[in-house]
Amino acid sequence: MQLATVSWPLGVNNVDTMMAQAAALRLPGVQYCGDPRQCPAERVKRAAAAHNIRIIAIDPLDCAPPRAGQATDDQAIAFYRTLVDYARDTGCGVLTLQGLSQWTKQAATKQDAYAQLVSCVREVAAYAREQEVGLLYEVCNHYEVPLIHTARECLDMLDEVGCDAIRLILDSFHMNINEPSPVQAILAAGDRLGIYHISDSNRAGIGSGNIDFLAQYRALKQIGFSGDVAIELVLPHLTPMTPPQTEADRRRLDAEIRRSAAVWQALAIEG
Repeated sequence: MQLATVSWPLGVNNVDTMMAQAAALRLPGVQYCGDPRQCPAERVKRAAAAHNIRIIAIDPLDCAPPRAGQATDDQAIAFYRTLVDYARDTGCGVLTLQGLSQWTKQAATKQDAYAQLVSCVREVAAYAREQEVGLLYEVCNHYEVPLIHTARECLDMLDEVGCDAIRLILDSFHMNINEPSPVQAILAAGDRLGIYHISDSNRAGIGSGNIDFLAQYRALKQIGFSGDVAIELVLPHLTPMTPPQTEADRRRLDAEIRRSAAVWQALAIEG
């Protein structure tokens, strides 16, 4: 397993500074959450190369429709085609898809929303295959997205899409909210797990909440997971979604990331 970080909790908008920070944390992989409309793909690519950082996925945060009336299949697919191109042009070649569920909020029923999501994922997957871009779908909790809150729901949805090449992202924080058993969720994902996210039940560092990380580590080993483990921490007084606001907070977050990385690496010995 290879340690990485997720960019948004760092609270750094400048991509060059953010990549430098990841390098200083000795986390050679970054799940990049910048806005493609604000930072050109070529700049992201250059910044990562300059600091010897591997972009493990492009994970756009601001991917909901600008206005409710624009939440249609055609506009969702058109927007995500531009994101596929962006992932290709950054040199990363991997894109997350869970933001597509934000385009279903105007559906009349939950069944209609689900059908719309399946259709959109299928169309975007077909285009991504043409562009040789890999796809990931993060299972997020029900407070953040309208659909797909468990690993089983995600696996069933992807089976209906008919694309077994799309891999899952499972996040310890999200699983703690919606999964009956996070360990069983990891085991169910099996070789379809692409990335695993670290944050405790309060979205802070390992040991600050109630998650059994040793059990989840052992489950990852059981399925033979050898992919990226991305640290996605928020300071306790800023949870769940606020990045550092002061220099003191930035130093404290860096220390928590380093500590959590060390604890995770120690699990390899204990596990």
